[in-house]
Amino acid sequence: MFVQCICKNRNEKEKNELYQVFGALANREKMQIEEKADEVVIYACPQGTIHIREEDDSIWITANTRHAGPGFHAFAVEFCKDVQTELPGEYELIDDLDFDQDENFHRLHRIYEDEIAYIKDLLLKNSEFRKQNYMYDETYFLPIEREDRIYTAARAFDIDEFRQMTDEELLDSFYVWNTWDKDAQFYKNAALVLLAKEGVGPYTMMNDHTRKYADTICDYLEIAHKMDDRLPLPVPEYNELCQQLGRKPKITGISAERDVSQYRRKDVYHLFEDARIVADGACERNYDPVTQSICLMGPYTDLGEWNWLIQAGKQSVICTKLNEVQKQEPIQYHDKTIQMYDWKEDGITHLEAILRQGDRVLYFHDVASDASKLPYLKQCVKESEFQKEL
Repeated sequence: MFVQCICKNRNEKEKNELYQVFGALANREKMQIEEKADEVVIYACPQGTIHIREEDDSIWITANTRHAGPGFHAFAVEFCKDVQTELPGEYELIDDLDFDQDENFHRLHRIYEDEIAYIKDLLLKNSEFRKQNYMYDETYFLPIEREDRIYTAARAFDIDEFRQMTDEELLDSFYVWNTWDKDAQFYKNAALVLLAKEGVGPYTMMNDHTRKYADTICDYLEIAHKMDDRLPLPVPEYNELCQQLGRKPKITGISAERDVSQYRRKDVYHLFEDARIVADGACERNYDPVTQSICLMGPYTDLGEWNWLIQAGKQSVICTKLNEVQKQEPIQYHDKTIQMYDWKEDGITHLEAILRQGDRVLYFHDVASDASKLPYLKQCVKESEFQKEL
């Protein structure tokens, strides 16, 4: 599910004119447009982005529409057609769902229902598939699966309830944009997806990133309520965000949405290459290019607060006491072999570990502000794992 438009044989003046059109179309639709490294990105909705890049004398417009829904797919096609209308020139439009040919939104909608049917069947039959990123366009983290629950982009379902739901009923739980226009349900879906994927609960004010998403969630919910004041919404979660942001609530007197998923308020899998590092979902993530490892800093509510840090990678260099770790008696945890060594130095607690699963190895270097965090860090090591192939 993708849309691609190649704007061919453009000189510098013509490329600049194209960028002006991209900006004008984004502004018309009230969408954020941003220059990032070697591309321009238009944020159409949560799960739906349009990427624009140059390649020699051509400009490529691409959109992966698998996760946002039929409304975004239709919008991406119309965006490319609008560009062609605004500026003459040679274009090649590729739409793998052929919406560009017949503009039959009902047929397009049915394709996404069929995709839900396929995913639903896999989720019910294949427990390993539940550990994959079938939910989001991109993410560095995923919920830890539970035998009795199935996660979608916006919700966490009881498995029996999930089994009984129709493909059409599940659309709004997987996709944000399921209608031609952005209606109240669209804004509700957008808020629910961001609550699940970006909501960090008590750590909402931790940094600019967490604050931005909290404000966006509130904006979406207020728009949904303005468009349809009878639509059930996640009112308790909305009120919590307003309180933390110092924002006056505007949503009152409606029923609350049930089963709101905010899995980042718990431990999650932090994805790193083919490994899943278990830690608090609200962690701040950084990458160390020297040791090719990830660093997960424990979440905080006060800038002066510091609790713990997990560093994990495939290079043994991150372990400062590797020999000591290798001397430790291995423990078996599920299908993993783990060696751990901890010590205290200058009032700081240290933990290093080696995790082996089959022929793959993962190294850990963790530090904590006090020894009370040590059991938690050890459990995070034990629960971490490598991904299995489907």
